[in-house]
Amino acid sequence: MFDIGFWELSLIGIVGLLVIGPERMPAVARTVGKWVGRANRFIANVKDDINKELKDEDLKKILEEQQKLADEFKAASNTMKSSIESETESIKKDVNMDDLLEIDELENEIDNEIKSVEKKSNRSEENSKPRETT
Repeated sequence: MFDIGFWELSLIGIVGLLVIGPERMPAVARTVGKWVGRANRFIANVKDDINKELKDEDLKKILEEQQKLADEFKAASNTMKSSIESETESIKKDVNMDDLLEIDELENEIDNEIKSVEKKSNRSEENSKPRETT
């Protein structure tokens, strides 16, 4: 804090001894020591308070940034949700039950045709095999 060296302290001590006297010098030194200690503790407390405030400010900034990111995420998710819902509605409008029934009927017809072709091919295979005579 202050740049006071050994020689400066010695000079202050000698002047104090001459001015105050040797009888009252210990009491004055104790009083000065108490005040210096209180000043040092006060300065340390002020430094701690400043550091705490700076930490609090940093934490508040971090919290604000995280809140901002959370809000952006919510907005993006809401946008996606509305987009998906609108696409789903448009698909529902395009596809109706009659179309689904027609598709189901076509699938049944195709399955029936496949089965009939398989039966015919099985018959032709049986006819083309040479018969065994026992």
